Amino acid sequence: MASEKPRMVGVVMGGICGERDVSLSTGACVVNNLLSAGHVATPVCINKDGSWEIGPQLADSPPGRGREEWFHGDSTPARDATGLLVSQGIECVFNALHGPGGEDGTIQGFLRVAGIPFTGPDVTPAALTMDKALTKAVLGQAGIKTPRGFEIPMFSDTCSEKNWGALEREMSGKVPFPWIVKPNCLGSSVGIQLFQSAEEFLSAAAANGKHWCPSPGLAGSGFIVEEQIEGRELTCGVLELRQGDLKTLPPVEILPKSSEFFDYEAKYTPGATEEICPAQLDADTTEAVQELASLVHTTFHCDPLSRTDIFLTEAGELVVLEINTLPGMTETSLIPQSAQAAGISLPELFDQLVCHAIQREATRKAVDTL
Repeated sequence: MASEKPRMVGVVMGGICGERDVSLSTGACVVNNLLSAGHVATPVCINKDGSWEIGPQLADSPPGRGREEWFHGDSTPARDATGLLVSQGIECVFNALHGPGGEDGTIQGFLRVAGIPFTGPDVTPAALTMDKALTKAVLGQAGIKTPRGFEIPMFSDTCSEKNWGALEREMSGKVPFPWIVKPNCLGSSVGIQLFQSAEEFLSAAAANGKHWCPSPGLAGSGFIVEEQIEGRELTCGVLELRQGDLKTLPPVEILPKSSEFFDYEAKYTPGATEEICPAQLDADTTEAVQELASLVHTTFHCDPLSRTDIFLTEAGELVVLEINTLPGMTETSLIPQSAQAAGISLPELFDQLVCHAIQREATRKAVDTL
């Protein structure tokens, strides 16, 4: 699937959450590679207050051009910004957002209602895979192994040592330490903490526990706890540009150099992590990893693209950690690395994602008129 003509594409980046900086880097990379593919790109920034800023319409990419030149602090309400984009002839929105508001079905539903094609997953897969607790429930139903874990409950007294102590005593028999505590609906390893013992967990809970509990009435808020899995950390991407036609990318192995796990610093500090692409696995293991990534992809209906994070234990068991439907897309991000190892350049990849979005919306509208 490739574009037969230049497309007018709005690239939405930024956002209101802790993954804003990652999104801005992804957006800049997407804009420049869409230009290299021959498209016309309009960078769009969602500001921290939720307003939108529409940047200039670009038809070429001078060296060094980026968001410092595109955005100047202007703001437009989201409902007005979409109208402006349509009036400018935008045919598709390339979703370069990460985290809440961008990956969780929110903007997907907003653009669906506006009738604007968008890249990335559809509304339901986006919402489901962003919620780690729901994701683990679906994986369990599908018989796919995932780390043991539990959701931190809502306490009437979030500072009560008695409440936290009772939780630790109840759950430590089911989920052995070390424990990894992570936000239920954030990505990029934002807010993740590792606790080697009950004492470490209870000490942190006394200081931070109120932030770990879900907020009343806010589905998906709060934190979850998982056991730490020992083994080789792998990730594997899957492309599905036509329904049912899956292309599994080469697995990548992730080797943090200084962190105990692949945390935010390890992900985004230059030189903090070694990423081996393709991963040095035997043929049978490579096939098993790719088959598991494909199974996860189809289970959650992740077309057009997903990246599944997997641990390979010393016993040879594969354990699924997370599914990413809008992974980072800078030149050094994991999906671009594996795509290029498979012979797919970034301009080609982004072009295909735009074509998929336009075709999906056309198909949806045709079905709706039946």
